[in-house]
Amino acid sequence: GHEVIVSFLDGDPDQPIITGRTYHATNTPPYALPEHKTRTTLKTQTHKGEGSNELRFEDEADKEQIYVHAQKDLDLLTEHNRTEVIKNDSHLTVENDRFAHTKGNSHHTVDGEKREQTGKDQSFNVTGTLHLKAGTAWLSDSGTELHIKAGQKVVIEAGAEITLKAGGSFVKIDPSGVAMGGASIKMNAGGAKGKGSGQKVQVPERPGLVDSGGAYTEPAALATVGQRTNAQPDAQMLALQEGKALTSICQAEETTSGDGANA
Repeated sequence: GHEVIVSFLDGDPDQPIITGRTYHATNTPPYALPEHKTRTTLKTQTHKGEGSNELRFEDEADKEQIYVHAQKDLDLLTEHNRTEVIKNDSHLTVENDRFAHTKGNSHHTVDGEKREQTGKDQSFNVTGTLHLKAGTAWLSDSGTELHIKAGQKVVIEAGAEITLKAGGSFVKIDPSGVAMGGASIKMNAGGAKGKGSGQKVQVPERPGLVDSGGAYTEPAALATVGQRTNAQPDAQMLALQEGKALTSICQAEETTSGDGANA
């Protein structure tokens, strides 16, 4: 059981109201005292199961922390702008899939070094024009094949030198001229041209929510999940003073109890 703090509306002992509760020997705080005396915690208990949701504040000097724990899902909805500033490091680990969708523009600036690693395939799809610029060198290494294809033309331009090399043969172009070397040089000697594999870009999946039935739900629909009309403090207080129920559920319970008493 719980030990509670009781107040009275307008000082009337016939109108008690619970304004808080206290811990005792059997109903202990979520963290041991006095070891964690600087922690303020709001912790729930899962209904018919193990686990809890938790919002915790740590106010120990140099250890200040706000901790949020969701036993299952955590959904956040911002109706307008969201601004986040992290003055040190940021770490994110996603143990399954991650989906992100920006409906407008996306700008990302890295002042230092940037590294990316993909364990399997990676697709990069641009429906417009793709611009890449390297300040000093652009170095690409492919284990088996590098295929470049254009619908109309390919232009490779270098200020000093262009070299094509395959095995022991090469073609070198520089301001002094064109040099070719190989076991044999063949011009209009027949044969067949080489072919590449071609691109197979995969379209990314978009993020979304999944409702209780497993159906896909747009993120915007989160705004209507579990919402109810705003509370009416004045109406609630009046109903409480008159001994009447304010909600339809309470009214149904009240009617059932009244019928049973009359019977």
